[in-house]
Amino acid sequence: MKLRNIGLLVAASFFTFGCAKFNLDKIKYKVVPSPLEYKADSIEVTITGEYPKKTMPKKGTAELTPVLKYKGGEKAFKTLPVKGEKADGSGTTLSWSGGTVKYNAKIPYVDGMQEAELHVKGVGYMKGKEKASIMTKEPIALGTIITPLLLKKDEKFVYGKNNYGPITLTRKVNMYFPYNSFNIRPSEKDSVAKGTFNGFVDFQIKDGGTFKSVDVNGWASPDGEEGLNNELSTKRSDEVKKYLDGYIKGKKLTVTVAGKGNGEDMNGFNSIVSKSNFTGKDELVNKIKGGARNSELKSAGNATYNQFEKEVLTPLRKAEVTLTVTERQKTPAELTDLAKNNPTKLTLEELLYTSETLLTDDASKIQVLQSTASQFPNDWRANNNIGIIYAKQGKLNEALTEFQKAEKISGSEKGIKNNIGAVYMLKGDKTNAISYYKQGAGSQENNHNMGNVYVTQGKYNEAVSAYGSENSFNAALAKLLAGNPEKAPGIIDASTEKDEAISYYLKAVAAARTNSNQAVIDNLKTAIGKDSNLKAKAKSDLEFLKMRENSDFKALVN
Repeated sequence: MKLRNIGLLVAASFFTFGCAKFNLDKIKYKVVPSPLEYKADSIEVTITGEYPKKTMPKKGTAELTPVLKYKGGEKAFKTLPVKGEKADGSGTTLSWSGGTVKYNAKIPYVDGMQEAELHVKGVGYMKGKEKASIMTKEPIALGTIITPLLLKKDEKFVYGKNNYGPITLTRKVNMYFPYNSFNIRPSEKDSVAKGTFNGFVDFQIKDGGTFKSVDVNGWASPDGEEGLNNELSTKRSDEVKKYLDGYIKGKKLTVTVAGKGNGEDMNGFNSIVSKSNFTGKDELVNKIKGGARNSELKSAGNATYNQFEKEVLTPLRKAEVTLTVTERQKTPAELTDLAKNNPTKLTLEELLYTSETLLTDDASKIQVLQSTASQFPNDWRANNNIGIIYAKQGKLNEALTEFQKAEKISGSEKGIKNNIGAVYMLKGDKTNAISYYKQGAGSQENNHNMGNVYVTQGKYNEAVSAYGSENSFNAALAKLLAGNPEKAPGIIDASTEKDEAISYYLKAVAAARTNSNQAVIDNLKTAIGKDSNLKAKAKSDLEFLKMRENSDFKALVN
């Protein structure tokens, strides 16, 4: 269908049959917008008709129906019933003396309506019998601008981010002392030099761990004079520090040992007695809090005293040793090999990091993430990230299944809600998409997705607000549709999509809307050079209606 360039106000020409007393062919129509525009899956039109005197017989009625003729068919808007001043029935009255009539309606958009002509069909009646049938010969408006359909279906997904990084480990060992003593017994030295503590040190040396610190905290039991206990705790710390300095030197480590006396361990005392239950306990606790010496506690009787001494006081006479080590991080090759072949040897964060950062093919990523989900069933991130891979492969049902598994694990996680919404959007279920997007609000990805929704709804200002400061093709499109085409090129040029053919095409549209003819030509030339299919699109695109007689434009698109 060849479209013709026409003005907004049209004196419509008609094929007329038996017009008799009807002058419907004299109506002049003003159409807004013209050309028509796609918005929110529809084409909405407002038509103002100016009709002269004696257009409508006083007792006549008529039906005026706008009809959009396009490639593949035609679609009628709702009919506007009109009537003369003395006619019975419903309808808008057309004064015998002339005036205006206004009409608004919309129809669903279908592919092909971008190249179309809007006509008006009129049928006049007298006493219910058809007396006139008319159809405009020339269109009252041209085709449809479909620029909103340039929106990319680029829904964003929220990854379950890994917390991979250096792993800091601590190992603790307590060295115990007899009553009122700070001398280290051989058995206590063995607890360091021959026990699991020593095994941990040897493993970290062999594996390349970094020794960060050794801290010694000396303590005393709270029986006796406080000042003496403070001194005793410091001596215990000093003795253990000396011993550890030699131990560290023997291991050829350079880590520093720090020691400190902390006095009476009242927190430890209160914790132990709260869990103890034996006859006479409360009396001894009160004596301790009153500052009693150890010898004074024996008045409670041997059995009670011995139990109190063994269960409560002895564990408090100690020096706590804390070793801090940063584990050697595995190499990328080690992580990759273990993730694929022996995933139980890796931590949750190592597995998530490897799948996200080190693996390059989807099959391997899914394999590792499935192992992760099996090994760590209470963490949602593996299922979530599998869902993202499936979504990007176009396997939307599989993606939805994985996201729903993640949702069962962590139902309040907003990222999962966003991701489920994105799948529904890609499946064409806008209602469910919006519902989940609302539950997943807060992330940059969610803001982008809501921006996409607003564009499809024709809410362009809301879309601009949702995209915020984002630099992307869709954000530039929203800005243009919201009435600020001059800002669109800057947003595109700051985006990662700036070199795409469609980005140059959108910049050409923006230039057309700001009457920058040379920029139209320059951007279209680049766009068509990158994608030859855009030549035919530009030729029929009503965004460039004013350029159709421009010689450079014609040379470019023909």
